[in-house]
Amino acid sequence: MTDLSTTAERFFERYAFPYWLRDHSRLVGAIGGTLARARVAAGDRLDVEAVTLAAYLHDIGRSPLMAGDPREHNDLSALILAAEGLTSCVEPARRHAIYTVLDPATTPRTLEEKIVYIADRRGGMKVESIEERAKDTAARHPRFAAEIARAIPLARVIEREVFAGLPFAPDALAAHVVVPT
Repeated sequence: MTDLSTTAERFFERYAFPYWLRDHSRLVGAIGGTLARARVAAGDRLDVEAVTLAAYLHDIGRSPLMAGDPREHNDLSALILAAEGLTSCVEPARRHAIYTVLDPATTPRTLEEKIVYIADRRGGMKVESIEERAKDTAARHPRFAAEIARAIPLARVIEREVFAGLPFAPDALAAHVVVPT
């Protein structure tokens, strides 16, 4: 396990992540780290560790400890990460939900935020396409199906930006992701 995944695992324990959420978060963290390292290799300047940790902890607001809080999980994630002193993780977590691209006030703006957004768009319980992941999300949350469908083209634009200039395309992402065990 890397140091970042060990740090993430401590948060998973502290916030009582169920196993499905741990598995999803490990995958999103691995995708986020893969994309961040590839962007740096392509010449971008960003904090790989901060992006990777934000990707691991993006769903901390889904903790069972937050059950009953009516706020959106991404807003809760941002609040928890701020309270934990992880300021570089706050905005990527706040802006990671599929529907955030529908509102200019919440759409991912920075490369770091876009990487975490795409990591979550590509990582459900396995590396998958944006469309596959959106279909699964809509099945779990049918009342948001229309918003999810409207978000897909905007997510694809962000995906093209994140993958621009990388040595692998989105459909080859799975071959480059190693999930810590």
